[in-house]
Amino acid sequence: MNRVLVTGRLRGAPELRRTTSGAPFGAFRVAAAGKDGAGLLCSCLAFSQPSVEALQRLRDGDRVAVSGDGAQSGSIRQGLKVTAHLVLIATHVERRRKRKGSGTWAEGVAFLSTPNGVQHGH
Repeated sequence: MNRVLVTGRLRGAPELRRTTSGAPFGAFRVAAAGKDGAGLLCSCLAFSQPSVEALQRLRDGDRVAVSGDGAQSGSIRQGLKVTAHLVLIATHVERRRKRKGSGTWAEGVAFLSTPNGVQHGH
């Protein structure tokens, strides 16, 4: 396994699943650009509660950054499997969504999930 930092867009909605013991975890995919500019699809799992909570705020196409342990799945064109330790939402999702609706802007906030909880920053 290698430490990886993947940035890209969420492909499909994150799925909330449960382990056999009942613990929640998030399963999601991130489309990122590879070294040669070609697309790379990363299959990710997040087990920490803050990461799962951060994922529940996201929708298909939202920007996300993931830090964790990665392993190549077959050839590099087949993708990368990542166990996420941190999930970073680049911009507050509500800001973009409110802009389309009432014309009001929500304050931009970045969310960083850590093992100790979700930290908010401006």
